[in-house]
Amino acid sequence: MGERDDLLEKYASNLPDSGYRNHYISYAKSFLNSADDLDKRSIDRYLAKLKRRGKSPGTVRFAFGVIRRLFNVNKLDWPFRRGEGPQVGQRDEYKPALDPELIRIMIEAAKSGKLDGDLSCFLALSTTYGLRRQEMCDLLPGDVDLKRGTIFISTVKSGRERYHLIPNEINPYLERHDFSERYSLFQMSQMFWRIINIPELQALKPQRLGWHSIRRTVKTLLDNSGLSAYSVHSFMRWKGMEREFAMDVRYHASHFVGLEGVTPISEEAQSDKEIFEHHPLLLYWRRNGLQG
Repeated sequence: MGERDDLLEKYASNLPDSGYRNHYISYAKSFLNSADDLDKRSIDRYLAKLKRRGKSPGTVRFAFGVIRRLFNVNKLDWPFRRGEGPQVGQRDEYKPALDPELIRIMIEAAKSGKLDGDLSCFLALSTTYGLRRQEMCDLLPGDVDLKRGTIFISTVKSGRERYHLIPNEINPYLERHDFSERYSLFQMSQMFWRIINIPELQALKPQRLGWHSIRRTVKTLLDNSGLSAYSVHSFMRWKGMEREFAMDVRYHASHFVGLEGVTPISEEAQSDKEIFEHHPLLLYWRRNGLQG
């Protein structure tokens, strides 16, 4: 095994075990294979090559982050100073969210039987919790407890794993799905495009859309619904909540002390009930939805 194989192996051993692991490794390996030397010039040339290949500014910046971690893990001198990395300007960013009216059309298609049970189930999960496609792929039968009305999300990207309540509006669509069936990321992306394939939405095909477009819509609508930023951040299961909302977390009670003793507070149940009361997309599932 050569020196660069050792560098790659050490980098890979420091990555979390997730569905994105191979994606990170592929960029690290690509850089190592193309670099003449492990220096600033080689990094700049590799990033320039990605740009020539039509990679987005966000992807170029992602590759830069992979290389930086590769250097740090292997204790190599990092040749860039703070702020010298590739920047992504506002005009360069493309983070589309789906218009709520388009999501309403999707949900109506599920309720009218135009979408099969698998598509309806994942659409319900996506529009309720804003799940990433990896998080939907990772769901196991034991994660969905319809009797208790809870679902466990194994959050990716180092986010907070947590239980959610299952609202009555989507319960029938989850009941009809076999969670023991496994899907790849590619298959999950195909499912999104099978939904887009309904006649009412075929004009969307040229757009760069996916499940994350619904996630952005969920986040945006909840932000505009009057909920606290802490509640939305917690519901979306993002990492860094303890840092960003340090005071909120510090003073958020876990138990109530009363005359009859100490009672634990179910944070997830309270938070989700509040979210569901303000969740605009649940209204679409509620109106003449399937009956359990």
